[in-house]
Amino acid sequence: MSALLKLAILLPCSLFLVALIKFLYDYWWIPLRLQRMMNSQGIKGPPYAFIHGNNKEATKTTNEALSKPMALRHDIFPRVQPHVYSCVNRYGRNYLAWDGKRPELVITEPELVNEVLKHSVTTFPKRKPTVFLTGIFGNGLVTALGEKWVKQRKLANYAFHGESLKNMTPAVIASVETMLEKWKGYVGKEIEVYHEFRLLTSEVISRTAFGSSYLEGEKIFDMLNKLSIIRSRNLFETRIPLINKLWKSGDVLESEELSKGIQDCVMKIVKKREDKVVNGEADSFGNDFLGSLVNAYHDSDENNRLSTEDLVDECKTFYFAGQDTVNSLLAWIVFLLAIHGDWQEKARREVIERFGNQIPNSEEMSKLKIMTMIIYETLRLYGPSNGMMRRTESDVQLGKLILPANLDLLVIHSAPHHDPQLWGDDVHLFKPERFAEGIAKATNYNAGVFCPFGLGPRNCVGMNFATTETKIVLSMILQRYTISLSPTYVHSPIPYITVQPQHGIQVILESLHNDAFLYDYLWKPLRLQHMMSSQGIKGPPYSFIHGNNKEATKMTKEALSKPMALRHDIFPRVQPHIYSCVNKYGRNYLSWDGNRPELVITEPELANEVLKHSVTTFPKRKPTVFVSRIFGNGLVTALGEKWVKQRKLANYAFHGESLKNMTPAVIASVETMLEKWKGYVGKEMEVYHEFRLLTSEVISRTAFSSSYLEGEKIFDMLNKLSIIRSRNLFETRIPLINKLWKSADMLKSEELSKGIQDCVMKIVKKRGDKVENREANSFGNDFLGLLVKAYHDPDKNNRLSMEDLVDECKTFYFAGQDTVNSLLAWMVFLISIHGDWQEKARREVIEIFGNQIPDSQGISKLKIMTMIIYETLRLYGPSIGLMRRAEREVQLGKLVLPANLDLLVVHSASHHDPQLWGDEVHLFKPERFEEGIAKATNYNAGVFCPFGLGPRNCVGMNLAITETKIALSMILQRYTISLSPAYVHSPIPYITIQPQHGIQVILESLHNDA
Repeated sequence: MSALLKLAILLPCSLFLVALIKFLYDYWWIPLRLQRMMNSQGIKGPPYAFIHGNNKEATKTTNEALSKPMALRHDIFPRVQPHVYSCVNRYGRNYLAWDGKRPELVITEPELVNEVLKHSVTTFPKRKPTVFLTGIFGNGLVTALGEKWVKQRKLANYAFHGESLKNMTPAVIASVETMLEKWKGYVGKEIEVYHEFRLLTSEVISRTAFGSSYLEGEKIFDMLNKLSIIRSRNLFETRIPLINKLWKSGDVLESEELSKGIQDCVMKIVKKREDKVVNGEADSFGNDFLGSLVNAYHDSDENNRLSTEDLVDECKTFYFAGQDTVNSLLAWIVFLLAIHGDWQEKARREVIERFGNQIPNSEEMSKLKIMTMIIYETLRLYGPSNGMMRRTESDVQLGKLILPANLDLLVIHSAPHHDPQLWGDDVHLFKPERFAEGIAKATNYNAGVFCPFGLGPRNCVGMNFATTETKIVLSMILQRYTISLSPTYVHSPIPYITVQPQHGIQVILESLHNDAFLYDYLWKPLRLQHMMSSQGIKGPPYSFIHGNNKEATKMTKEALSKPMALRHDIFPRVQPHIYSCVNKYGRNYLSWDGNRPELVITEPELANEVLKHSVTTFPKRKPTVFVSRIFGNGLVTALGEKWVKQRKLANYAFHGESLKNMTPAVIASVETMLEKWKGYVGKEMEVYHEFRLLTSEVISRTAFSSSYLEGEKIFDMLNKLSIIRSRNLFETRIPLINKLWKSADMLKSEELSKGIQDCVMKIVKKRGDKVENREANSFGNDFLGLLVKAYHDPDKNNRLSMEDLVDECKTFYFAGQDTVNSLLAWMVFLISIHGDWQEKARREVIEIFGNQIPDSQGISKLKIMTMIIYETLRLYGPSIGLMRRAEREVQLGKLVLPANLDLLVVHSASHHDPQLWGDEVHLFKPERFEEGIAKATNYNAGVFCPFGLGPRNCVGMNLAITETKIALSMILQRYTISLSPAYVHSPIPYITIQPQHGIQVILESLHNDA
């Protein structure tokens, strides 16, 4: 064999051997060496498979996961990235994977995510995109590097921030209006919103960035969409350079064809813009994004000039990213609101509060807090980006890891977004309230936990634009429609470049304007009933318009139609509807006052929680019209700063030295009453009326330095208002009807309210005149004096208005009389039939005071009388219940309460509960309180709170107890009391529990019978 022939054989063999060695080195040795190196640092991962890496396994698991729909839940990570999900669970938060022979460090640990993205311009730049990704974005802003990226970013920043962004709002609104005009034909029908939003977002980006329309860019959007599907299909396709150069797949050929088609379309749009300037139809290329690009394309400075390729790539990038991201975000938000109607309603309420039925404006848009929370939670659950590719150009440190050069880094967002260790056990639930205090607080100030738009210098440039567009679209939809999920919807999230609904999102639209009444009076109540029922809170079913009012009225009338036996089990009589429901549905249940939902609470732990937080979390609900006539916006009903100011005044007037100074006036009033009683010895006397006169006199003297006679008309009118309020307790009010027509009770209450105001103003004027005429040096130190001083205060912040002054007087005229009136009457009733306790109380009074007038020091030592007072308050407590409300969604115990839910804390239920007080619960046994309230209630404050709890407890409690002790002490020093045979036991609930037919007793003088 000749040397030449040998060389001819040896050379190809050598070249083949070198190529084989190089191939084995690249496809076997390097992967195994790098795998060992990363393993030594604790980074594990699925083993490298020759040539294909982990692609075959990833393809198989993805195809399996996407082969069938999933249940209607938000745990989408195992579906959209099943291979990553599996590896994270198996190898840890960070692991090594293989895209063919390319090593990929998959990162889901938030601290490393943060570090990579914060240094993504310098240390961890973008990796070179795949051939299919290049078809979509070219070398535009998403994929560009170095100086080219800086130049492109500068252009985009100018186009999508500040004033430019604000100027886009009208175009967004116009596009939405066009869509909503079309939607009018779908009311009551099914509509597929993902497709609708695709058309909308295409129109918006066409108008705002390119000064054209969807129709002009339709071909571009269609071709970009096809490229996205091809890219998704080839995500785990292994590419071998030599083979791929010699042979191109059908997908590669199609993507090249589509890419060329997009370039042609873009250049037509650019030429059209250029021609307008050439033909004198326009002075410049425009101020929109396309205008900025064309200006840069024609820039005389070579350093700033864009090439044709760069111009096309930027247009492709923004046509795709500007449409696809918002399209998916809008679709998933509507999907979530359709199945979480409570949040849909909250968002709608916020939109109506901000814009009414007007077009959204930029200024108010930034104040949409609830909508922002919903957007963030949607981005967490169905974020547009599953992950971001970066790479190491040289050996570099990341956390404690030393990473070699040319290592790809895949930052996965969906993993931390769905991680229960970061978000809690309810990670897969839709709970926008996570973001109530912003992203930083929600993520515990760890930026890598939540970054749907990226982080650092390469974060999404269109983030503000996407959020603004989303808010405008949602606001305008919520102003017009309610949305519910169609039964035909199939839950199949699928990962293209963004997470998309594979089969679309089908919803049913209902017009708010056509059915606002039905929405408020049928749909909302039924939805809330379902929501509370899912948490175990049952209740009587909601009846259209009237709620449970008709049934409550009927039961109350039946219960009060006849007297009851002489026992103390009054709960079934005074609140028969609540008594019935507690027995049927449990201690806490949902009830309906017309279309207003009421969570009735009788469980002491929840009562305690509500009342302890009644200034912040559970404020007073707005009073009914009849309660307003009695208390106005006084201390009982006021909220916020007004309540703080009023409480401060009242605290000063009814505590400490001020309270001690009232004692002589109380004693003088009781002496006047007892002087009159001398004529009733041995005869029947009705004490409820007597105590009404007494307590009216006491509050008149102590708080207003006047007398019962001066305030007689006020007391009489307040009493009439109380009866009217009781009569209308379960009256259903329908706003429109009640505006057009006023009932006789409504007209009467207005008349009485006006009468009270006139009387109060006469008393105030009389006090003012005394100072003006120099009959007095000041307005006085009593409660009225404090109010008049505040009325004349030069400081606007402390000054009381005329209305506030009148309302405070009304409040204390009523509450200062009515509460003690009832308490005294029921105490006398109880000790008149329980003579042993009457005798114990008398013995204690004689031991402490003898026949002397009670004094402040001795009053505090009346232990037996205190026990009797507490037991009376338990059996016949002045307050049947207290109204509060949840202003926003809030947790109460294990319950999640929706916003605008009324809470009715019912004392009579816990006060009469045998589980809390034992089988003798309905017996009069003051000894329960022998060791104080805490011991009697087993240290559960919610069991016994007749004067309320927490910051809004009754400010006049100490005066009421002091007045009661003085009055009873002075009565017991003089008389024995027995119940008259004429007495009829008929407790009736007005604002306090009162004896319907009075309390008749027989008095016997102790001094006559000594």
